Amino acid sequence: MASKKVTITLAEEKLAAVDKLAGKGDRSALIEAAVTDLLERVERAQRAVLWLADRARAEHPGEWEQALEAVKAADARRGYDAAAADAGQDQAA
Repeated sequence: MASKKVTITLAEEKLAAVDKLAGKGDRSALIEAAVTDLLERVERAQRAVLWLADRARAEHPGEWEQALEAVKAADARRGYDAAAADAGQDQAA
């Protein structure tokens, strides 16, 4: 897999912890491993949510629709824009 050099900013104490874990090794490798782990956990969580949503939709269709409407109403009260969030541009406080 191709790599690209990037610049990141970390709090000094977090950088010290990274360096302590990496030892004389590769700081980039440790950070890449941490990011890979996080992305895998997020993907598994998303699949779990989709599975639960599919099950709820199939087993309790009326309740599912009510729940969706309640979430949409709560989002509207908070000023959450789901379309912007899907595009990576959520402006919610």
